[in-house]
Amino acid sequence: MNLGIVSLILLLVAIVVGFARNVNVGILCIGFAMVLTLLYGDTITAKQVIEGFGTSLFIQMVGVTYLFAIINGNGTLELMARKIVNLVPARAIPLVMFFIGMALSAAGPGSIPCLAIIPVIAIPISVSAGINPIMTAIIGDMGAMAGRMSPLTPEAAVVRGLMEEQGMDGNTVPIMLCTMMVTVICALLVYVYYKGWTVDRSAASGEKEQLPKFTWQQWLSLLGLVVLAFGVLVLSWNVGLTGFLIGTILVILGCGNEKKAVAGVPWNVILMVLGVGMLMNILSLSGGIDIMVSALESIMGPKSAAPIMALTAGIMSFFSSGLGVVFPTLVPICGGLASGIGADGVYLVAMAVIGGTIAGYTPISTTGALIMAGVSQQKDAETRFPQNKLFIELFAVSFINLAVLAVTALIGIYGLIV
Repeated sequence: MNLGIVSLILLLVAIVVGFARNVNVGILCIGFAMVLTLLYGDTITAKQVIEGFGTSLFIQMVGVTYLFAIINGNGTLELMARKIVNLVPARAIPLVMFFIGMALSAAGPGSIPCLAIIPVIAIPISVSAGINPIMTAIIGDMGAMAGRMSPLTPEAAVVRGLMEEQGMDGNTVPIMLCTMMVTVICALLVYVYYKGWTVDRSAASGEKEQLPKFTWQQWLSLLGLVVLAFGVLVLSWNVGLTGFLIGTILVILGCGNEKKAVAGVPWNVILMVLGVGMLMNILSLSGGIDIMVSALESIMGPKSAAPIMALTAGIMSFFSSGLGVVFPTLVPICGGLASGIGADGVYLVAMAVIGGTIAGYTPISTTGALIMAGVSQQKDAETRFPQNKLFIELFAVSFINLAVLAVTALIGIYGLIV
C-alpha cells in the first residue's frame, strides 16, 4: 500500500487510540513512525523521520512556557489577571482579546508572533475571571488571524507579490476584509459552543476588591513581558530564544526558581505536538498531501472552485506552514485556474489565504500547541481540561472553520467584498 495512505491511517489510529486509552498521542506517533521505517525502509529512513522533529517549534514552546512558568510562579500573572478582570466585565474579555489580537497583527508584525503571545495573555485572565480559557485563547487568536492581510504585514507582502506576478491587483485589503468576516463568524460559533456568556463564579478569583501592589520582582517580570512583546512584535526576535533570555535574567535577579520553572514546562504536551509532527512529516514526504490536493482540484468547476480551493488550502495547512508552503503553492495557480474555469482570481486567492490561515488550530500547529501548553499550566488542568479531549477539540475547531469558509464561499458572500 502507498506510504502516504498508510501514514495517514496510522495518524488517525494514533488519535483514536490516544483518546480512547488516555495515552500521549505524540509518543504513539513516534512509535508508528519507527514502524514505517521498518516497513518502507527503501522509501523513508530513520534519519528522515528524526529530521521531522520540529526543532524551531520545540525552542518556541519551551522558551515561552519556561518564561511564563517563572512569571506564573512568582504570582505576577495571577495578580495582573485579577487587576485586569477588575477593569473588564468577564463576559467582555473574549471580545476584548479578539480586538487586541487583530490590532496587534494588523499594525505590522502579522499573525505569526501575535499567535504566540495572545494565548499566554488570554488564558490566565480567563481562569481568574471564571470563563473558559480555551474559548478566550481561540477567539483572541482569531483576531490575530483577522488582521493578517493588512497591507503592513509580511504575509501581505508575500501574497501581494504572488498576485502581481500573475497580473492581478496586489491590494490585500479585500482579502483582509474577507478574513475578518469569516473569523467573526467562527468566533461567534466558538463563543456559543463554550457558552461564553456563562461565568463560573466559584472558579473566578478576580472579584472587584482592593488588590495588593506589585512587588519589585513582579514589576521586573512585567518588564520582561513588555520586552518580550516589543522584541517579538517590533524587532522580530525569535519568541522562544527571547523567552529563554528573559527567563534566565529573571532567575539571576531572584525573580523565579529555575528548578520549579523547568518542572512547570508542559513536557507531555510538547511531546504530543512534536511526535504527531514527525508522523505528519512522513505524510508530506510520501506525497500524501499531493494525492489529496489533486483529488480536490480534479473536481473543480466555476461554482465549486472557491470552496474547493479553501478546503485544499486548509488540508495542506494541516501538514505545512500557511505562509511558507500553502501561499507560495496555491496562490500562483489562482490566475490561470480562474481563467480556465471562469472564476474570479482574487476570490480564489482569498480562499487560499483564508483556508491556509484559519485551519491552523490543530495541536501540531504553533497556534494549537501554545493553547494546549498554556491551558496545561493551569491549576487542576488535567481534570478540568483533559489533554486528549482538548487535542480533539482543537482539530474540530480547524475543521469547523474550514466548513464555515467553504459554505460561505459556495454561497458567494465574499463576492460582496472582492
